[in-house]
Amino acid sequence: MLPPTDDYLRSESCRHVPGWEGALVRLDLIVKGGSDRYYYRAAAVGGTGPESAIIMVYTDKRADNPAFFSATEVLRHCGARIMEIYHHDAAQKIAWMEDLGRDDLWEKRQIDPVLPLYRDTLKQAACLHRHTAASLPEHLRTTLQPGFDARLYQWEQGYFFDQFAMRFSTVPAEQLDALRHTPAFTELAENLAALPRTLVHRDFQSQNIIVRDGRAWMIDYQGVREGRPEYDLASLLYDPYVNLSPEERAELLAYYQNLRRGTDGAEVTGEVVAMAACQRLMQALGAYGKLGAGDGKTAFLRHIPAAVSNLRAVLAQSGLLPGLADALVLRDADNPSLLP
Repeated sequence: MLPPTDDYLRSESCRHVPGWEGALVRLDLIVKGGSDRYYYRAAAVGGTGPESAIIMVYTDKRADNPAFFSATEVLRHCGARIMEIYHHDAAQKIAWMEDLGRDDLWEKRQIDPVLPLYRDTLKQAACLHRHTAASLPEHLRTTLQPGFDARLYQWEQGYFFDQFAMRFSTVPAEQLDALRHTPAFTELAENLAALPRTLVHRDFQSQNIIVRDGRAWMIDYQGVREGRPEYDLASLLYDPYVNLSPEERAELLAYYQNLRRGTDGAEVTGEVVAMAACQRLMQALGAYGKLGAGDGKTAFLRHIPAAVSNLRAVLAQSGLLPGLADALVLRDADNPSLLP
């Protein structure tokens, strides 16, 4: 199927966005992220509806792309803030959605103080984390992506070795292959998988949180599934895009722990956060390697040093995954963008 033309998107916008009948529509392509979804910001002149809307054009290359729409209903059921979907044309794989604005948590990172925005973000996460798949209506339960189990955690570890370590590490390939098969990695996957699971966002990082009117809204949540809430916490607190200090991480973790204890009594431990942080940062480095070096999206390579630094810090503090720190010594570590 050929991608829709701009003229088609403009005319369909007038049909599907409330109050845009007869309006003049301008389109701006939003270039951001590493997915195969394309986003446009549509602005209307002469309409009576919203000033702008977001158009998402997606493909069926990824199974979770169409899951965005059922995931929206999952978040709504859980009480989280979500955008309004004006219209979804499943046949054409196009959706028209509420425009929450241009400011994400990453762009707000220089605000002083930024921690109130993080606390509101954690409140939104808690809305999701208080629920399990079993608490959802059946028609939503069946739409969730496959949950985190030992096999998925092991896939993330393999993704790290295949897409990142094999490309960038100074450790020879045969030693990397031996390292990935040591018991510590299997034990980490199995120990995380053995813990009770709740609903999680799956990619809970600063660029997937929109800030509007001082409040946090989750986006890019099509990967919602069952897993450990600590995975989302690690994704946010050890986000390579934002340089949070150890003190800020500790304060935010304590805030979330108190929030959960005071509402549903759930216990979230620093030990499991460290385990989840190892997983998440390995997954992120694998993604940077694939997108940056494999797919030629070199902008992702500049996030490698921060992700490596965060992972080294977790390893040093927790004692997890012996030998992994050696694999994080990189070729031309000061300039990873020059690497193949």
